[in-house]
Amino acid sequence: MILGKAGKGTVSTSRRQVLKVMGAAAVAPLRPGLIVGAAQLLGGCGGGSSDVPVPDPDSVPVGSPLRVPPVLTPSSATATDDAYVLSVGEAEIEILPGMSTRIVGFDGMTPGPTIRARAGRPVTVSLLNELPPTTLGDAPGEVVIHLHGGHVPASDDGFPTDTVPPGTSRIYSYPNNQLPATLWYHDHLMDFTGPHVWFGMAGLYLITDDYEEGLGLPNGAYEVPLVIQDRNFDGDGNLVYTGNRNGEIGDTLLVNGTVAPYLRVADRKYRFRILNGSNARAYRIALSNGDSFQVLGMEGGLLPSPVAASSITLTTAERVDIVIDFSSIPVGESLVLRNLLGSGDTADILRFDVDRMETDDSQVPSVLRPIERLAVGDAVQTRSFTLSGGMMGGLWTINGNPFDPDRVDADPKLGTVEIWEFRNATMMDHPVHIHQTLFQILEINGSPPPATHAGWKDTVNVPARGSARIIMGFPDYAGRYVFHCHVLEHEDHAMMARFDVIP
Repeated sequence: MILGKAGKGTVSTSRRQVLKVMGAAAVAPLRPGLIVGAAQLLGGCGGGSSDVPVPDPDSVPVGSPLRVPPVLTPSSATATDDAYVLSVGEAEIEILPGMSTRIVGFDGMTPGPTIRARAGRPVTVSLLNELPPTTLGDAPGEVVIHLHGGHVPASDDGFPTDTVPPGTSRIYSYPNNQLPATLWYHDHLMDFTGPHVWFGMAGLYLITDDYEEGLGLPNGAYEVPLVIQDRNFDGDGNLVYTGNRNGEIGDTLLVNGTVAPYLRVADRKYRFRILNGSNARAYRIALSNGDSFQVLGMEGGLLPSPVAASSITLTTAERVDIVIDFSSIPVGESLVLRNLLGSGDTADILRFDVDRMETDDSQVPSVLRPIERLAVGDAVQTRSFTLSGGMMGGLWTINGNPFDPDRVDADPKLGTVEIWEFRNATMMDHPVHIHQTLFQILEINGSPPPATHAGWKDTVNVPARGSARIIMGFPDYAGRYVFHCHVLEHEDHAMMARFDVIP
């Protein structure tokens, strides 16, 4: 069954069809010295003269300027905290050129506006639910907002049944009592997180502090958020959602809601905060010329030192903070951020056009932020969880049980440290996200994690037929929380469990 408007007999609009449409409106000449071949290009800039014949769209670099979500302005601010107002509702926006797409978004856009916060400075978000009783994908109009990666009291974490009905509002309070990091907010309604996020309910929440700002990393216009998502569209530009229990996969890549994006850059260093915001697709990001980039950190903030990497894999909900140095790329040439796990229309993510020279006073210091390592010997308990199910269209389960919001599956004690072990009994990867607390990975399939994954995390990929072992503490918030697979359709079909932090 296809949820959402199906569109006059067409199944979906592929990325190549999208590029053809864009080519008719924005034809650009190939520039000399391009690092990647024309067949790999995602986008272009400039326009053709009306006296010049229009080439075949497949042979011309086309695209759209990368959209960067606006930073939300506080509705009020005091000496100690900031307040924001955020609405969620249906809206008509242009994603595919010349077409109107109906979304469910924050403040009429997707991704929603970015909230920039400071560590130790509390934030309140007044959420206004302006959805109808039933919205796109036949999903209910109730919403639940979860600050993913947020260390927050249970009352504000977004438990899947703590709903905000249509026509009502509620205030979420976020203490920001945590290390600076790349967080994001999204809907977390029980059984309907998948369609709500697919149709647009997600946005970034970035925390910083004086220490990080003093490191000299690229900032301002040189710090760019990238939300990578895949989607399916029909021939009329409507989003198509099928509710695939194995995970919804799209054939068109979006970055910040932009199809076939390009970004004009100077010959200097840029910092990119990258979120895999897809429902199910994993990405292995790399540069088209094979150069390495500097990994600053992942979900839980900065690593002790930067790690040079030629590629890094992001499963759903994982984030990575990287610096790319364009100083070796001649002005007039281009570079592509690629997805090594993709092919054809899903292989290229974002093109960088180096179009100017600039002085660069930023740096990537050899020391970033020390990390306090949790000691295995301090763990008071080890818990084991088996991820299974999904056969013949059945439910996905944890320890054989589908999610029940009234059943407590773990009860760590406040102020203690525990080790959790996950065993994957299925043929699919399961990226497990744990609410409320950050953790450190001890082992993946019996081996230590790579250096890029050795910092604080909130999501760990448990490989198909494999295992993962993590360690974490529960320092200061008691109450009910959840952990779950972040393939959203696995989560919606019951691969989630409740845990209560008890005093």
